[in-house]
Amino acid sequence: MARWLLPLAEYDITCVTPKAIKSQALADLMAQFSFGEHEPAEVPLLGEVHVSATAVETYWDLKFDEASGARKGGVGITLINQEGEKSHLSYKLDFECSNNVAEYEALILGLIAAQKNGLHKLKIWSYSKLVVKQTMGDFTLKEPLLAPYCTRAQRLLTQFDDVQIQHTL
Repeated sequence: MARWLLPLAEYDITCVTPKAIKSQALADLMAQFSFGEHEPAEVPLLGEVHVSATAVETYWDLKFDEASGARKGGVGITLINQEGEKSHLSYKLDFECSNNVAEYEALILGLIAAQKNGLHKLKIWSYSKLVVKQTMGDFTLKEPLLAPYCTRAQRLLTQFDDVQIQHTL
């Protein structure tokens, strides 16, 4: 332990007990340490998942979460089929963004991943009530920066046979 103490002594490290651990903890951690050069993986998006004709007829759950920090952000996406098999994706956002922009990025990336894997029916679950309501057209866009994101998400949604979007707590 003493071997680690000297190199770490130069940093001002303060231990803080978290008040609550949320499902967003991994996305926050990824956004906080999103530095360095990264190359995209040379593998298919969902790895070994094969979409059969029966899987196309059933709904897939699309769940996503975001994190945005002072510099950059990150998103985590999970696609779940009816048998409970999960495919996890994570992306680093190489630009400064607000929480709402990161939420839209997560939704758009999730829709693109679902589309590339031939999925036709989705149930989308989001923690962002704003993104859900704006995408469904229930809320008006007050922030001009979000307009292109909302338009892109709505265009992607039209390419699926059936989509249900729900806000989750």
